[in-house]
Amino acid sequence: EITEQAKRGLERLHQSSYDEVSKLGNAYWGLVHQDYGWSNGQMGKDGMWIIDLDGVAFDLPIRDLRKLISGTMADLYRWDATWVREMIKAYDEANPLTKELYEILLIDLAMPNEFYKNIKEIVYEPEAFLGEETKLLIQTIVDTDRSKWPVLEDIQNDWKGRG
Repeated sequence: EITEQAKRGLERLHQSSYDEVSKLGNAYWGLVHQDYGWSNGQMGKDGMWIIDLDGVAFDLPIRDLRKLISGTMADLYRWDATWVREMIKAYDEANPLTKELYEILLIDLAMPNEFYKNIKEIVYEPEAFLGEETKLLIQTIVDTDRSKWPVLEDIQNDWKGRG
């Protein structure tokens, strides 16, 4: 199931405007955190500070948005169309999304990100990681992931008709 999701996502990415959008280059897109989560923003007396910068890289700006959405949905153990829409709307107000970026965001959201994020530990410590806890983790990821498809279908047309 996970492999098929990844294959479909890669196929969609190849059919998308990703190559054209990425050719705009690093100077156009700028830096992204790459591992952004709610705990990486710290409020200081002079405003918000972003911490934990060890993964910062040049990339498309929606990478951090995808991480916030998929991470929050994993924390909720289900996908919620209203929450996803509001998050995208808030992001769009500060950093306007183009139709192309929205399309790439949907492709990125459809990827099995949470599975790969959690399962990578097997590579480092397979004996310690494989067991009942891993079985439950994988089942939770799969169940949560199944709830994302109706949400992604529901929001896929939100950007149609926009400039």
